[in-house]
Amino acid sequence: MVIKEQQEGPGALGGYSLGILLLAMSLAVFGLVVQYSAGISLSASNRTAAFYRQLTYVPIAFVAGFAFFRVNLDKAREWRWWILGGACFAMALARVPHVGVSVNGSWRWIDFGFFRLQASDLGKLALVVVLSDFLARMQRHTLANKFTIYQLSSREPYVFTRRGWIDCREGFVKPVGILLLIAGFIALGPDLGTILLCCAVGGTMMLVSGVRWAYVVPTFLLGLGGFTVLILNWPNRLRRFTSFLEPWEKRGDEAYQLFEGMVAFGVGGLTGKGAANGIQGRAYLPEAHTDFVFSVIGEEYGLVATSLVALVYLGIFWCAYRAMRHSADLYRFNVCLGATLFLVLQALINMGVVTGLLPTKGISLPFISYGGTNLVIMGCMVGLVLNCIRESARPAFVAKEARA
Repeated sequence: MVIKEQQEGPGALGGYSLGILLLAMSLAVFGLVVQYSAGISLSASNRTAAFYRQLTYVPIAFVAGFAFFRVNLDKAREWRWWILGGACFAMALARVPHVGVSVNGSWRWIDFGFFRLQASDLGKLALVVVLSDFLARMQRHTLANKFTIYQLSSREPYVFTRRGWIDCREGFVKPVGILLLIAGFIALGPDLGTILLCCAVGGTMMLVSGVRWAYVVPTFLLGLGGFTVLILNWPNRLRRFTSFLEPWEKRGDEAYQLFEGMVAFGVGGLTGKGAANGIQGRAYLPEAHTDFVFSVIGEEYGLVATSLVALVYLGIFWCAYRAMRHSADLYRFNVCLGATLFLVLQALINMGVVTGLLPTKGISLPFISYGGTNLVIMGCMVGLVLNCIRESARPAFVAKEARA
């Protein structure tokens, strides 16, 4: 008798991988088309240089994604602290004058001469690898007595017992410490949008891994209170944070870019005005090829195109969600989850900002916004997702001969 153990639907997992790859590549190709028309507001020389620079980064992103697709995830676990240390060192180096580059008062880039590296994007990769490994190693501390607040033998709160304190320290305090360490180095930029994105991704990974709500809710409220105090004492950020509430009243000041972006959606209508025929991106919307490129899509290609772009990101999430249910272990599940969230949640935040649903913040639209570093990092995230799916498709047990 031959005993065979097969995972459910290995062919389907390959289909999910192919779907994610094709959807990501379609976004990158469409991004090049949009970049060419969005850069029409630039001078002819700058427009050509920006387009060809973005075009150069597409194959680099493909090679980086293939490298992360083939990387040994178990080896990455062994090098996790080196990865974290390298990312933190790069983010600190970006703050050093004559090494880092300041753009609009933010120190986020390292100038290598022939290209600029956005150091905060390295923190995203470090967060996915390090936090996934830690949550997998400390699973017994996150899941133990998850729904038990009081001991059966006494009325003493569980968290104040010796076992409860160990579970809290190993299963919650240390993961939060890793998240805060990365957020602290990103704050050197400062890059508030990336900090919030990393906290959202890291918090979701922790919740899915089994961290108790009894720890999460007070920490979330404490963080929300701290964020509120920070914004209230940071006048520039406070004006930007509140400008999205009344873009018409502040369209000549802090909400200028948001207002012009929303006008672009309005004049685009259902089918748009045609490629390179937009007026907002050409004359009124500053830096249209970067964070507000979604407005250019709305003006030139209309509601149909913007809806299709949103559906493509939704398709990436759906394929990854269906596949990660078959993950071989919690580590690979969290790597797949974290990389997917950085792809999809970043897109969701960007579209929310551009449409006025969220406060204005500089977060790029993955694969479409101008920027080489972000394009390469997003390629790496796709590679990590496909890597996890590839390993999940392998049979858990090899066929063995057994006597009846």
